[in-house]
Amino acid sequence: MKIETYEKGVYQIVKVQDDAQTINNLSELRDLIIGYLKRGKIHIAVSFCNASYIYSGAVSVLINCFRMVEERGGSLCIIEPDPGLIDILETLNINNVIKIYAAESYLPQYPE
Repeated sequence: MKIETYEKGVYQIVKVQDDAQTINNLSELRDLIIGYLKRGKIHIAVSFCNASYIYSGAVSVLINCFRMVEERGGSLCIIEPDPGLIDILETLNINNVIKIYAAESYLPQYPE
């Protein structure tokens, strides 16, 4: 798994790239988010580049990351998801918990 990170406004952008189009292990992402929280970076936007499927274990890690960020007063959202991934997240009602933005340019300047 390759992870690219950069800042945009108040957000730490995390782009998760993998050769496979499935997301099955997000432990590396979790560790990265824990590190950001320790450094006071509490607004995080995650992009799963080209991923159209996510396994249940990865969903669990994603929800746990969301809770950790929220407990610090921050926000975690998903940006630029593949349509197949959106379908899965909507089926699991994840979109009712974690905000999803169609593009990085739609990120709010002041997160809720």
